[in-house]
Amino acid sequence: MAIASFTDKRYIEPGKTMLSWRNGLRAIIFVAVSLFLAACFSVVNIDFYKLATGLPKLASWFVQMFPPDLRDINHVLRDAFQTLAMATVGTLVALLICIPLAPLAARNTTPNMTVYRVLRAVLGMLRGTEILVFALIFVAAVGFGPFTGVLAITFNMVGALGKLLTEAIEPADPGPIEAIQLTGAGPVKTFRYALLPDVWPNIIAATLYIWEFNVRASTVLGIVGAGGIGQTLKDSIDLLDFPKMLTVLGVILTMVIIIDSLSSWLRRMVLSPDPASDAKLRAPVRIAKT
Repeated sequence: MAIASFTDKRYIEPGKTMLSWRNGLRAIIFVAVSLFLAACFSVVNIDFYKLATGLPKLASWFVQMFPPDLRDINHVLRDAFQTLAMATVGTLVALLICIPLAPLAARNTTPNMTVYRVLRAVLGMLRGTEILVFALIFVAAVGFGPFTGVLAITFNMVGALGKLLTEAIEPADPGPIEAIQLTGAGPVKTFRYALLPDVWPNIIAATLYIWEFNVRASTVLGIVGAGGIGQTLKDSIDLLDFPKMLTVLGVILTMVIIIDSLSSWLRRMVLSPDPASDAKLRAPVRIAKT
C-alpha cells in the first residue's frame, strides 16, 4: 500500500492586507472615539488645583456636622415618609397605566405596527425626559407639594416601566397564547389567561425595581418644590446648618438602604421561589403498606 507524502501539498498562510475596508473602518472608528473623548475632557474643564483647594473646605464642613442635630427629627421623619409615599403612589399609578399599554407596545402582542411605533415613541419621550424636568413643569402647573412629586414620578416612570414591561412580554412563550386563541378567545381574555400568568413574576420584579429607584430619585424632588425630604435637605444646606444636614442625610441613607434591601429580597422571592418548597412538592408520595 502506497503512503501519500505530506510534503507534496502544504498549506500556505494567506498574506494579510493592511489596506482593507475593515481596517479602514476600524481606524475611522478609533479616530472618531478618540476625538470625542478628547472633546469631552476639554469641555468639562478638569481642574485638579481647584479640587485640591476645595478639599480642606469640605473637611471643615465635615467636622462641623458632628454631633448631629436631632431636635427636629420628627419633622425630618415626616418628610422622609412623604418622600416614600410619593414614590409608592407614583409607581403604583404608573403600573396601572402601563399594564394595558404594554401589550400594545410589545411587538408580539400589538394589534398593528402603527400602534406599536406610536406607543414606543411616546414611552421613549416620557422615559427620556428627566424626572426633575417633569417636577419643574408640574410645579408651574399645579403648585408646590407632594402631589406635584407624584405627577412627576408617574409621567417619567410610565416610560421607564413601560419599556421594562414590554421587554418582559416580548420573549414570552407563544404556545399558551396560540392555544387559547384557537378556542376563540379575544385579545382581553388571551392577555388575562395566557400572557399575564406567564409574565406576572417579571412584572412584579420590574415594578419593585422601579419603586426602589423612585425612592432614591424622590429624595431630591423637594429641591424644586415637589415635596418630600429634599426641601429639608436644601434648607439645611442653604443655611449652612451642617448638624441638621447630617441628620437629614442619615435618615435618607437609612431609608434608601432599607428599601433597597427589601426590594431586592422581594424580587428574589418572586423570581426564585424557595427551592426547598418546590422539592417537597415534586417529591413522590409514598403509601405505607398495611
